[in-house]
Amino acid sequence: MEPFGSARYAGTAHAYGREGRCPSGHGYAPSGPVGAACARDAGDRPPAVSRAYGLCVVARVAGRRRRWAGVALAALVAAAAGLLAFAVFYLVDFALLGVSAAVNIAVIAAAAWWAFTTRRVWKRRLNLVLAVVAGLLLVADVLWFGVRHVAGVLALLAVAGLYVWAARRALDATSDPPAGDAPAPARPWLLVNPGSGGGKAMTLDLAGVARGRGVAVHVLTRGDDPAALARAAVDGGADAVGVAGGDGSLGPVAAVAAGAGVPFFCVPTGTRNHFAHDLGLDRGAPLTALDALNAEAGTERRIDLAAVGEHPFVNNVSLGAYADMVHEPGYRERKGATAHAVLPAGLRGAPVAQPVSVRDPDGRLHSGPLVLLVANNPYELRDPLRLGVRERLDGGMLQVSALYPASGQGAALARLVGRLLSGREPEGGQWAQWTAPDVLVEAPADTVKAGLDGEAVELPAPLDFRVLPGALRVRVPRSALPPAAAEARLYRPATVRRMWTVLRGDAG
Repeated sequence: MEPFGSARYAGTAHAYGREGRCPSGHGYAPSGPVGAACARDAGDRPPAVSRAYGLCVVARVAGRRRRWAGVALAALVAAAAGLLAFAVFYLVDFALLGVSAAVNIAVIAAAAWWAFTTRRVWKRRLNLVLAVVAGLLLVADVLWFGVRHVAGVLALLAVAGLYVWAARRALDATSDPPAGDAPAPARPWLLVNPGSGGGKAMTLDLAGVARGRGVAVHVLTRGDDPAALARAAVDGGADAVGVAGGDGSLGPVAAVAAGAGVPFFCVPTGTRNHFAHDLGLDRGAPLTALDALNAEAGTERRIDLAAVGEHPFVNNVSLGAYADMVHEPGYRERKGATAHAVLPAGLRGAPVAQPVSVRDPDGRLHSGPLVLLVANNPYELRDPLRLGVRERLDGGMLQVSALYPASGQGAALARLVGRLLSGREPEGGQWAQWTAPDVLVEAPADTVKAGLDGEAVELPAPLDFRVLPGALRVRVPRSALPPAAAEARLYRPATVRRMWTVLRGDAG
């Protein structure tokens, strides 16, 4: 397999080039390992997209995001003021309704009693009329109270809906522009891993369904090189390449797509399919992912790709105890037993078998973590309902998470899990986390065991991690956009502060 970041992947790019001004006039931006400087418009953009393109995209979108942030914050203020006014007027109206109801009920009771006890017909009729009138007034008061406050509730819901709508466009990954109104691929190609997810692709007859939609299909066999197959498909005229399988199958083919400037798509037929979930695909109905190839039902996004050395990845790379588990024979079939065999020693404070070290952006050295995880874009750790989900795939950042071995590590791990499940920030000391566009991990050994998107690999040291902003065009069904997210998180103080930051133009 050719080195990731070579001329093959760079296309017409000046790979590893000097800094230069973006042709669209949005300032200086360094070129990344993949792609060339951004073009003035999508029509003359080189096939491979670089770090420069990703930064230029951010500059073009900043104004739009600031406007949406302004709308969202205005709607939030209006909703808060409306809620306060609603509460005040509700209490006043409720008090007036109570007085009116008491008077009318008293009139009804008195009139009914007099009508029942009087012997004179005209008095009986007069009291019955009074009782009916009081009853009608009571019903009218209740209806008027309900209509007024239903209207108020609907108005509040409308303002809250405007806030959600604007906030998602100001903050979510989907507020970034798609790759453009790109036409649907005419000659898509799909690599099917028949063993992923217990043979899910074969059970669903995915190959037959895909061929029926005009997709060229190759079923993976032992000894096949996914990257070489995808490269041959592109050379043969394929204008989109995809993978049906687990997360470990995606990276090599996605790298070929990025290098060739063609869209990538995936069909979630693996066991967990974290990448598909973060894209917003329906993992319970894998065949719906093929809608991404349809002109009306599909659309295109740009997301980040990440790499460690020559190895691309879409999710994360793990080092330490989890990597040792992945490398154990039979891990896939006996995950619980493997974890029991590998983890207890580290949790008791035993040194890790292959220690690594890494420096954070403040220059602090982190040595010998029990687990080190480097992720392509940050995972959510503060919302128990979204734990382990990436809110966006185009943030242009790696997330580094480190858990250290020490005496009492089991208790520390339990506290860490408890804090995560309760939505609180993890404590320091035996846990560290930060974000950076690139990371260098050093090790005393020549090679380091790693779990790359869940697959066992050995990487040469030192390990050079980098993110490639906007490098990957990805086709998804329109139903996957925007990704399903809990709207409640949009009302958090941290989210409001983030929107204020966007409005000021300090961050995009």
